[in-house]
Amino acid sequence: MLAAACCACGVGFNSPGDKVPPSSEPTVLTFVDPAAVPGLQVQTIYKETGKTNVHLTYPQIPGATPLSDQIRADLVAEAKAFNEKTAKGKATLPKSEINVEWQLTAVSPKVSGVRLRTGRYDGASWVNSTRTLWYDGARVVTSDLLVKNLDALARVVGARLAGDAEVDHAAIKPDPALFDSLDFNSRGDLVVEFDDYEIGPGALGRVATAIPKQDAAPLLSDFGRAAQRAVESARPTTPPELREPPEVTAPAVPGKVDCRVARCVALTFDEGPGPYTDRILTALGTTRATFFLTGTSAAARPDLLRRMAGDGHLVGNHGWSHRDLTTLPDNRIYEQLSRTQDVIAQSTGSLPALMRPPYGATNPDVAKVAGELKLSVVTWDVDGGDGREATAKEICKRVTSGVKPGSIVLLHDLAPATPEAIPLILKTLRDRGYSFVTVPELYGTRPMQPGVTYESATDVAVSRYGRPLP
Repeated sequence: MLAAACCACGVGFNSPGDKVPPSSEPTVLTFVDPAAVPGLQVQTIYKETGKTNVHLTYPQIPGATPLSDQIRADLVAEAKAFNEKTAKGKATLPKSEINVEWQLTAVSPKVSGVRLRTGRYDGASWVNSTRTLWYDGARVVTSDLLVKNLDALARVVGARLAGDAEVDHAAIKPDPALFDSLDFNSRGDLVVEFDDYEIGPGALGRVATAIPKQDAAPLLSDFGRAAQRAVESARPTTPPELREPPEVTAPAVPGKVDCRVARCVALTFDEGPGPYTDRILTALGTTRATFFLTGTSAAARPDLLRRMAGDGHLVGNHGWSHRDLTTLPDNRIYEQLSRTQDVIAQSTGSLPALMRPPYGATNPDVAKVAGELKLSVVTWDVDGGDGREATAKEICKRVTSGVKPGSIVLLHDLAPATPEAIPLILKTLRDRGYSFVTVPELYGTRPMQPGVTYESATDVAVSRYGRPLP
């Protein structure tokens, strides 16, 4: 009855924090591969404040604009409420965080669905919740409307969970907020999942139950039956972590510049691939850069990963869902990084050798896990500050005023001004005699070491922990 995980086919496989069930587990969900949806874009809402980190992603599905608009409005409101709540408390380290990742439950002209997984970190622990929104071609449909009667659903769910002593059976009520994440497995069984602490202690993990197809039939509304058919007809694909990944580690492509004598700088881009990545690649032209990608977005746009690799850029790891790695136990840090390694390797043909921790937040545990995965940790010494409100001239000024020989520059794939700023940055720094290289090229014959943190390659560069770089 209970499942401590949500597995799936395609890219919507196990979410960080979930335990992996056997493949026969009826609450295992099958998701649509976003890479197979033409025109899909990944949108990101990103903000850092003195007390809170915000990283919310969602898909923009062609032909389902009202669904994407509703999701964005909901996420903006959710982030605002979270920020207002944390603003009343004392500042903590690590910062409080709200993080949202997504999977596609169905994509068709008549039925589309998106499962959102929200994690909230209060400075001490993570609390996870899920909700699934649907679209019938005309309106956004909440999960509770997949059934005709919530009283009947609550009775069936209560009966199925009756034998579990850890479940708070009194909490199973006909409440739309309780049944906000309904979906179907590949056999057509109705899967009901609950948030952390919603009907039981947090130690239970993900609590879910599957109602067999024949038992679910009398419960479903007309749209519920349409959603069921759409999910059943989806063709599952093999999750990247179940494929054989390439063993080759991405090399530092040899350049013609000797950074021991030349004025070198490395431009790096975080958070992609996103809606502006294509324009960024065009703006860079033959100038090579380093891209640190999130796994969820990389899985949705393998075409852009192939273009990056083909254009000579280096592709690095930025974690699966952009959670602050310092807030996670070692096994979850490993999961965030290893899943992203697999996805990137499937598209580029080689495993990344570099990772950038989300928010630049690292500690000895993060460095240890990175070392186990043969990843060097890369931060930065120049922040371009290319938020959504920044102009191209402002971004260029921040970058060019802070650069020194050996600098690592932080930029993002998230704002329209970033691709506009690139030609300004390239011209200004070239006029000053700078050459642009990938991060490993900054270190020349000094190979970057797994598990070591690199902030720049200036003469006085040290790691975040005060140790001289190799």
